[in-house]
Amino acid sequence: MQKIASKEKLKSYRCGNFERNLNIMANNPETYNEYLKRINKVLVHIDHHLDEKLDLESLAGISNFSPFHFHRIIRAYLGESLGSYIVRIRMETAATLILYTPEPISEIALRVGYDIPSSFNKAFIKHFGCPPTEFKNKHISINPIKFLSMETNSHEVKLKPAIKVIKPKNVVFIQSIGDYSGEGTARAWQKISEFAKHKKLFGWKTEFIGVSHDDPHITETEKLRYDACITVTKDVSPEGEIGVRQIQGGRFAIFMHKGPYEYFQKTYDAIFRQWLPSSGHKLRSADCFEKYLNSPQNTKPENLKTEIYIPVE
Repeated sequence: MQKIASKEKLKSYRCGNFERNLNIMANNPETYNEYLKRINKVLVHIDHHLDEKLDLESLAGISNFSPFHFHRIIRAYLGESLGSYIVRIRMETAATLILYTPEPISEIALRVGYDIPSSFNKAFIKHFGCPPTEFKNKHISINPIKFLSMETNSHEVKLKPAIKVIKPKNVVFIQSIGDYSGEGTARAWQKISEFAKHKKLFGWKTEFIGVSHDDPHITETEKLRYDACITVTKDVSPEGEIGVRQIQGGRFAIFMHKGPYEYFQKTYDAIFRQWLPSSGHKLRSADCFEKYLNSPQNTKPENLKTEIYIPVE
């Protein structure tokens, strides 16, 4: 996913939108960076607490903005209202679980913050235009997967994962919004690498990790969220768009992807639609992530190696 950005476009969709909309409120670097640091904290909280009440007052408290100003700032940053963002993330998370797990819809509704099934169904229909069961049937019929392994001259993945328990990983990160293979992702990696170099965070145990939060089959391309992460072994404070978070540990199915990053989606499709349903494993509530084992700067695309981590119970 680490692509070379075009010289004409150097900024991600989200940050560019934020700068355009907040050119008065955040008209100096210190203010702008402080806003980004507070917003990062809120977005990480939302991702990890979808099953809880997420209201404007409590999230404003996390950001240390007044509710009125927080609403304006977060809307400028996201390009949509806070309420719309939370509903969208909940619905898209639910859609992923509906497509790729055997969990009852009532349990999925609870996992994304709906304790009344009728309210969940209403929100789902409003977002996707059809009930959850119909959504699943349509999606599977359009995108069948009929292989247990894939192998070509430029891409190889064998669906025989290692099952391991790993420890949590502390990381610094930048989130980009848009096409996973676009300039926003490249910019995020460039900036987080420069930050890590400046802060002398690199060591022999350093890992380069990508967290692709959204399924491109479900989320619009311009709203895909991706975290470019570098592991750290010492305390680091967030600075502007540089955030600090922890990637959850636990039990993972680990797949080896060999080949160009643009084939990642085919690998994820095979894992979720073929391996997972027949594996006997159940997804748990944690991020999937990619660990890049070699560098695209000095490795041919067909020789790139990436571990893909899928959280399982």
